[in-house]
Order: sequence, then C-alpha cells, then structure tokens
Amino acid sequence: MEPRLFQNQSQRLILSPQIRQYLRLLQMPLMELAQAVDQEMTDNPLLEEKSQAPSEEASGEYAEDAALPPLPGSNRELQLGESFNSFQDWDSDYSGNTFETEGSTESPDAQQKKRDYRDSLLTKKEALSDYLIWQIRFAGLSAEDRAVAEHIIGNINEQGFLQATLEEMAAATGKATDHIVRVLEFVQQLEPAGIAARNLQEALVLQLKRLPNAAETALAIRIVDEQLSLLEKRDWNQIAKIFAVSSEEVRKAADLIKRLEPRPGRSFYSEEPIAITPDALVYEIEAGTPEYKIEITHDRVPELRVNSYYRNLLKSKDIDDKTREFLKEKLQAALTFMKAVSQRKSTIHQITEQIVKEQHDFFEKGFSHLKPLRLKDVAANLNIHESTVSRAIHGKYMQTPQGTIPYRSFFSTKLDTISGEAESQKSIMEKIKKLIHEENPFSPLSDQDLVGVLKKDGLIIARRTVAKYRDLLKILPSHLRRQK
Repeated sequence: MEPRLFQNQSQRLILSPQIRQYLRLLQMPLMELAQAVDQEMTDNPLLEEKSQAPSEEASGEYAEDAALPPLPGSNRELQLGESFNSFQDWDSDYSGNTFETEGSTESPDAQQKKRDYRDSLLTKKEALSDYLIWQIRFAGLSAEDRAVAEHIIGNINEQGFLQATLEEMAAATGKATDHIVRVLEFVQQLEPAGIAARNLQEALVLQLKRLPNAAETALAIRIVDEQLSLLEKRDWNQIAKIFAVSSEEVRKAADLIKRLEPRPGRSFYSEEPIAITPDALVYEIEAGTPEYKIEITHDRVPELRVNSYYRNLLKSKDIDDKTREFLKEKLQAALTFMKAVSQRKSTIHQITEQIVKEQHDFFEKGFSHLKPLRLKDVAANLNIHESTVSRAIHGKYMQTPQGTIPYRSFFSTKLDTISGEAESQKSIMEKIKKLIHEENPFSPLSDQDLVGVLKKDGLIIARRTVAKYRDLLKILPSHLRRQK
C-alpha cells in the first residue's frame, strides 16, 4: 500500500444550492413554508413583506415599485456564479412582484383579522396528569400518601393505564408494596372511571363497579373477569352455559359492557382530528358542471419583495466594497428565495391540474371511482422527476367537493380486471367496505365470499389480498362480525 494519484472519469448529479433550496421549500406544507418565509426575512435584511396599504404604496421609497414590469417567466435558472450586473434586471422585475393567492380579493388586514380570530380559538387542552393531581389536592391525603399518588399518576400513560408494576413503584418510592396498593386503590377512585387500571379487564371492572345497579352489573363483572375471550367472539350460548344463566341475560350484560370506555384516558389525549390548512382548493366553476377551478392556497405566506432602500443603497457610489459585497450576496439570496417560492407554487399547481385531469370521476362520484395513478405517470406528463412529485405532495392536502383529501390518496397501484381494464386499489377497498356495510349481520360475508362477489364484478383478486384490505379498513373477520 502506498499513496498515489490517478485520474478517473465519471458522471455525477450535483444539485446547485438554488435547486436544493427549491426542493426544500417544495416539500414543506403550507404552515412550515410560512415559518420558513418569516425566518428568511429575519435572516436577510433585503427581504420584506409587501404591504397593500394605499398610503404606504403611494409614499416615498415605495412609489417606484408600482411602475416596475411584471414578473417574467420562471423558466430561466439563476446560476450561483452569475455576476451582479447579470441579475440586476431580475432585481427590477422582482422588486414590485408579489406572490398573491389566486382569486383572493381580501385585503391583508382582513386576512390578518381572520388569522387572529382562528388563533384565539386555540387553547391548551388540560392534560390527564394535571386533572388527576388537581383532584388529589382536595382529597386530604397526607404528604407521604400524596407523594406516592403523584408517583403513580406519573406512571399513567395517555390512555389511562398504569405502566409500572407495584414492585417497581415500591422500589422507586422506598415504600412497602401494601402502601402502594392502598394509594393505588385511592387513585383508581378518581375521575375518569377506570383510571390507573393495569389492563383492559381491570379498567372495565372498575367502571362496572361504579354503576348504580349492582344486580345487573354482577354478571357483567364475572364475564369480564373470567370469559373475556368468549365475549370477544360473541358466543352468548357458551357464556350462558358456563354461568348457568339465559342467553338473554348474557346479551344484556354484553350491551352494558359495550357502553364502557376501553381507554379511560381517551378524552384527554390528543388522538383527535387536527385542523388542516389545504394547500390547494378544487371546486366546480358552476354547480352541476364538470369543469373545476384550482386555487393554490398562499394566504398564510407573506408576500415578498426586495427592500427599495437597500437596492438604492447598492447603486450608490458612497458605500465601501465590503458593504457592497454583502448587499450583493443578500440580494442574490433574496432573488433566489423568491424564485423558489414562486416555482413551488407553480409545481404544486401543475401536479394538482394533472390529478384533476386523471381523477375527474372521483371529484364527481367519490373514492369508488378512483383510477390507478402512479407518481411516475404524473412525472412523465409534467416532464419532471418522480422524486419531485413525491416531495411536492408530501404532507399536503387538497380541498375537494368530496372533502379535504391528502394528495397521497389520489395515487394508487392498479389491479387487473377480467375485461382487461385496470382498477385502483383504493376503489376496490371502497367496494369491500360497502359490501360489508350492506351484508346480513347474521350471515356476514367471509373473505372468500367477498372474492366471489368481486369476481362477478370483473375483479381478479386473491383471498389474502381481500383479508389485507379488510385489515387496512380496520374491519373484523366474519366470525367476529356475526350476530347470533
């Protein structure tokens, strides 16, 4: 082994800083983009938000912007090595340009008032642990018991179940196991019912013991304690035989259990719908017409321009070389960023147009009419790379006549049919969901039955594929759906 020099010829794809910035912004959802724009304005003094106030537009340093030419086409790539003179024209083009939401007629003040109102509705939701600790403050516990109770509460997960064992809590607090058990029994009497249970059975039993009619709940408690597996299978006759009661009594007990909460802390943890700001709006131009209009949402993204003071300062001969070089660098960064934001909007608009064109039936009839569509197909039609399409739809949503839908939902693999046409995976899942919803509850369709029904509709599909789609839809198998 010895050091030596040698030449090697190879081809590599090198992304320029401008392209990397464009791809980074392209992948951001709308809220992240707004934060990125705010951060860029903080870092770059030449970037500022364009105000639409008439008094400001007509005043001094901003008056020259009104006469500037409109934004040119964005086909030309800004190269990092270009001289200042070559992008001076870009400065004059971009200085008066704003990136407004298409079709928006509201003033920035009106939009800001709406944003402030929406923000005022956001309140911090009370945590389960805070609610439990608030209750023990009024329970009159000793300082020793209260410390143990707070330790127990600290080991309760967001679903309301106790995660630590008695031995682990005894070792952590230095108390006897009997002491831990006594305080745990107290914590389990707090609200919500079933809190601090160690498993599902204990959570259900704790809730049943709080119900007023002890005679009705006695059988339900025994079923949960001893025959929970038979209860899951809805085998009323076998349970009735084991406990020597009638099937009707078992059914009443099962109805009582069904009304209980399997996750006692559910109302406190944040597994709930999240407010989503769609990146694109698609709506009918006129009701009943098959034509749709696309609007890219940018109302939360500040409108940008280059600060005229610094542009005038850059043209001045009174500044030193170091300051001029700094302003040149920041001006190029500002123009590059503004172009990246513009290209992001253009790319999302083109992809949305392609989706509307390919999935036209979906916008009129719903998910059952989704066609097979791949990222590769959209990329080929738009003459861009597949990875660019993937970045553009990442974490983004589209508001449609069928609801607010993730962009990913419009893309699906295809399955062959007897007629030779292709059917999308999502449309097949929708058909399976509809068939199960309409089935006879006393004789539910098995996976093999579903294969037969789909085959009559011309769909070639295996039983294991039906089982996989049913699992994705979170639907139980037929023997657990059957009502006796």
